[in-house]
Amino acid sequence: MDHIVKFEVDKVTSNLDQSLAALSRLFAHLNQESIRYCHWKSNLRLIEALQGETDLDLLVDRRHSGKFRQILLQHDIKPVQAAHGRRYPALEDYLGFDVSSGKFFHIHVHYQLVLGEQYVKNYRIPIEDKVLDSAKFLCGVKVPAEEIELIILCIRALLKYRDRDVIKDYFSIRYPGIPGHIRKELERLIDRTSIESVDEVLTNVFSFVPKEIILVFISMIENDPRNGRKFFILRKNLRISLRAYQRKSRTVATWIYFRELWQRRNSLFPTKNQGKMTFSNGGITMALVGVDGAGKSTLHQHLIAWLSWKMDVRGFYMGSKQPSRASDLLYLAFRMFRRGHRSMYQKFGVNFPIAVWLDSIRRNLLFAHYVSIGNDRFERYLAATSLSSEGSIVIYDRFPLEQVSTQPDYRLMDGPQSPISGEKTSGMLNEALIAKEISYYPKMHLPDYLLVLDVDPEISIQRKPDHKVEILSAKNRAIKGLLNPEIDTQNTELIYIDANLPFQDVLRQLKSEVWEIL
Repeated sequence: MDHIVKFEVDKVTSNLDQSLAALSRLFAHLNQESIRYCHWKSNLRLIEALQGETDLDLLVDRRHSGKFRQILLQHDIKPVQAAHGRRYPALEDYLGFDVSSGKFFHIHVHYQLVLGEQYVKNYRIPIEDKVLDSAKFLCGVKVPAEEIELIILCIRALLKYRDRDVIKDYFSIRYPGIPGHIRKELERLIDRTSIESVDEVLTNVFSFVPKEIILVFISMIENDPRNGRKFFILRKNLRISLRAYQRKSRTVATWIYFRELWQRRNSLFPTKNQGKMTFSNGGITMALVGVDGAGKSTLHQHLIAWLSWKMDVRGFYMGSKQPSRASDLLYLAFRMFRRGHRSMYQKFGVNFPIAVWLDSIRRNLLFAHYVSIGNDRFERYLAATSLSSEGSIVIYDRFPLEQVSTQPDYRLMDGPQSPISGEKTSGMLNEALIAKEISYYPKMHLPDYLLVLDVDPEISIQRKPDHKVEILSAKNRAIKGLLNPEIDTQNTELIYIDANLPFQDVLRQLKSEVWEIL
């Protein structure tokens, strides 16, 4: 194209040894298909981005967008939605997974250059073709010429310079208004260019920006990096020169910025899904189930930590070891009456009236405790269902299998305990409490996926030697029974995980299965 400064293209297209294998394959494919793209900013941290440590920002020719999306799909890279307040025009988000390392990588795909202050991005700079035309290879990835990247970074830094940064720099308060990582990137690009070449690119590519603004800004970064008054004037002049490219008026942009800032900092009315992404195809629920010793809780914690790097993921414990205050108090009262009952019948016999009365109270309290545990689980289930309907990923640690079967083996898997407690029932109150506990469980429909941790009984007993062998065996029968084709799992898909393996192997297997689910 005319008036474009020509840059020699680096012929080195080999991938870095330390980059994620999935990213190496992706960029090799993009290069092979001659997709017009470039990693347009923060190339000082390109190696970190290729290792999945920070995000990738790709500018893609919108005329190549269809083919680009097809390539992402072929590499199992999934579209996601940015959190509220982080969605901007001509921007798509994608999440990929590198199986060999177990790491995610996040790609921002820009079809237009939309820049500006945080939460607003108020300026669309129409130089995409010129940026792409300047691209050359770095570590197997196309990047723009240093002069273009430097000028864009200068514009970005000035547009993000806030009024309070002016005051901080003027009085030398705390950290500088131009953050340290931005200054480091600016200094690196300045070292790799020359004022003459920057001047030429300003003339030929950025003719809509007075070159003095950029050249003075570069000089200040080198010689006077905390001159708040001059930065303020430069920002004002830059905004004036870009007025034709702004998306909203200055008044509206300021309102949006402070509204978002207030919502994010106000603890009473936080923004939903703040800072986290959701998948475009909606929320999903899954549960880890298995016998004691299968590693449910530990794997649950690792899954939550892994997914929460970028995604809105919520974990819910559906066992009985995290009771509510009411459940705790009921169990405490049950133990007190059990101790009193035991003391009475040991001294006076089981038919002693006070012993009989204490036994009745003890059983009522136990059944009431079971009711409260059922209520705890149901409340968590309702909260989880609400979140998944809003797009969150919900992962349960344990889940009642009452919907699968009401047999005792299945009820041991966090189901209603009154029917299998071995306690005799007498009186309307006992029966009412048992019926109330049972009533909660049919309402808790199975999640979309059951991640079944399958572990042999011998290994389970080795891992949990303090547990009763007969209980572990019964739970193992229930897990094995899920393989029975006559078992009705409704629309829930069962995914079996070999939990006999070493922990890291189980975790790797589990991550791969979850990624396929998502």
